[in-house]
Amino acid sequence: MKKILIWVISFVTMGIGLFSISSCNKDGFSITPSGLRYELIEQKEGRKPVIGDMMRMQLIYKDKNGKEIYNSAELGEAFVLELTKPTFVGGLEEGFAMMSEGDSAIFLVNADSVFDKTFKQPLPANIESQDMLRFEVRLKKVLTATEYRNESKHNSEYNQVEELRQIELYMGDNEISVQPAKPGVYFIVFKAGKGERPRPGDQVEIKYTGSFLSGEMFDASGINGKNLIYSLGDGTHLTAWEEAISTMQPGGVARLILTSNNAYGIAGLDPIPPNTPIIFDIELVRSGF
Repeated sequence: MKKILIWVISFVTMGIGLFSISSCNKDGFSITPSGLRYELIEQKEGRKPVIGDMMRMQLIYKDKNGKEIYNSAELGEAFVLELTKPTFVGGLEEGFAMMSEGDSAIFLVNADSVFDKTFKQPLPANIESQDMLRFEVRLKKVLTATEYRNESKHNSEYNQVEELRQIELYMGDNEISVQPAKPGVYFIVFKAGKGERPRPGDQVEIKYTGSFLSGEMFDASGINGKNLIYSLGDGTHLTAWEEAISTMQPGGVARLILTSNNAYGIAGLDPIPPNTPIIFDIELVRSGF
């Protein structure tokens, strides 16, 4: 039930049209006038991105020894980058502007520059500033910002309808009949507790399990024999979870069913896939201690 921060990745790039003149290095890579080393593996005749376009792609980058550092496959079709102006001369983004839909290419980029200027992160401990990182890219689709917003809206609406259908089937199979507390949030009380309901700032002790609609468990309290203890409203838990706990009394047992937009959304949170409805079975052991 932890919150997640969804980072919007935006690669910022510098002049397009620098590829009319290039030289070839002895290692087989061509070099643009700005110094970007590249190899075009596959070239198609698809749509080319312009600044402001969104690029759906597969991207892998590796260290100088060929060890994989990052692979966008874990995000699948959700991995989209915006093409904007470059952060440094000879940057990775110059290569993106060179590609068309369906193209695949390899780019070699200085580690220090790309981490400092593009990623805006410190270098990992095992990478030296002069290292050249290898970026393997396949450009799948180019969308204008408007096309991307419309597609995202359509996909979001479709996913919400599909998730609600899945929840309705689950509730029917389990003979549960309850109206949503709010859109996409279902709260079923199995056992009423006694005493004061917790208020923001109160310490609460929770025994819980988290599972998918299939019944497969993805999380649970009781690791090392300990329940979850935290301060209600501390900002580290899902809003729907906090709202549910605040309605319970010590000794109460309930089930919370959430659509993904009330849980972990389009990004998911390992091991929860994107766009996945989930269930929490909750017991409020005690509060206000």
